[in-house]
Amino acid sequence: MRSGLKKTTMKTINIFTILAALFFVMIISGCSGTKGTSNPKIEGIEWKLETLNGKTVALKSGSSITLSFDGTTAKIGGTAVCNKYFGGYTKTDETLVFSAIGSTKMMCDDNLNESDYFAMLGSVDGYKISGGKLSLMSKGSAVAVFSK
Repeated sequence: MRSGLKKTTMKTINIFTILAALFFVMIISGCSGTKGTSNPKIEGIEWKLETLNGKTVALKSGSSITLSFDGTTAKIGGTAVCNKYFGGYTKTDETLVFSAIGSTKMMCDDNLNESDYFAMLGSVDGYKISGGKLSLMSKGSAVAVFSK
């Protein structure tokens, strides 16, 4: 009778050991990797400008100001008020900086000064994504908000 009790005790100990190990693996897995998910991917999406410096953007022409990120080449591109633009970017989980921004030089006749948009891009030092919206940040404040 003792050997049967010993086998049952050993099985119980093995089951508890396995369950404890799985529990700790789940806790460790749940704690790691959360920092990287604070800002989902910005690449491969054509973002459309909604607000610039706190003001809603609605162009007379009916077109949208857009911004796209190419993660392979670290380049940006899009359409401003009426001109196509391009440049580079560097980002981490929280920082974003644009560089070498250039554009075509067509004359724009709309209700938004295109240079205000380009000046905003030059001031960006971070970004946040929440609810499908991309906020470009400068010194902790949102200077532009884009939607998908």
